[in-house]
Amino acid sequence: MLWIIDTDAGVDDAIALALPFSPDQQHRHHVLAITTVSGNVHVSKVNLNVGAVLDVLGADVPIYAGCDRPLRERPAHAEEFHGPDGLGGAGLAKTERRPADMHAALAICHLAKAYAGQVGLVTLGPLTNLALACNLDPALPTRISRLVIMGGAWQARGNQTPAAEFNIAVDPESAHVVFERFSNITLLPWEVSLDQMMPLDVFERIRSGRSARARFFAAMTRIVDDWRARFGFAGVPLPDPLAVVVALDEGAIAHALRARVHVDIGHDVGRGLSALDYRNPQPNAHVVTAVDAARAWEMIAAAWA
Repeated sequence: MLWIIDTDAGVDDAIALALPFSPDQQHRHHVLAITTVSGNVHVSKVNLNVGAVLDVLGADVPIYAGCDRPLRERPAHAEEFHGPDGLGGAGLAKTERRPADMHAALAICHLAKAYAGQVGLVTLGPLTNLALACNLDPALPTRISRLVIMGGAWQARGNQTPAAEFNIAVDPESAHVVFERFSNITLLPWEVSLDQMMPLDVFERIRSGRSARARFFAAMTRIVDDWRARFGFAGVPLPDPLAVVVALDEGAIAHALRARVHVDIGHDVGRGLSALDYRNPQPNAHVVTAVDAARAWEMIAAAWA
């Protein structure tokens, strides 16, 4: 399977990026490109973070820089959660890699056309690049064989507002465009990572590894100790890695609902809400509500060994 990964490269995005480059996945999956977007941090920092992760993975993949702001909203970032650099404030974003000249939205259009029907797309950040790509190429949804989105709050247990998850909340208009254009989305909502956190013993086992990958993992995840202190987490929520897990291995989906997902673009308390309409005769998403956690933790651990 050929993949494009669109990311705003915070800590859990960085963890997720290693999964396709795990020894047990590389023979089945090939990453064509990584596209970047402002979200957890500004896109200029995202570009460096992706380069630093690719350096430690030893992966030769082009980076395409994308949108530096949402379609309409003021830019919003999450440095308080991911650190000032997006990699836990660990000083890891040191790389000689630079993005290619083509804009991320154009790269998505170009690659989807060149590999029509063969390429899947995983989005780990706001959907700004993908919405723009949809408008540049109205046929784009027919060219992408799989679209996996980490985003939304299917139970309205938001982490950005009471009703909305960060990736959707910071650019609801883009999310609205994507959910209206695509008809077969796999959606990994925020609550799955709350309900199925990585156990601390598994997390610490990865952090204690001696490889270059494990040392990088340990450095960028020191900030996770602050998450646990601030929010009382009994484990580690890893939404972006879970999205990549279900992209690479559909068998890791333990339970999903079929529904039409609508994104609220109003300007009241429900703005950014991802509402599920089970009665609509034209569903557009498989909404993952549970994963095979043991399988997921095994895949993540193997990628960072």
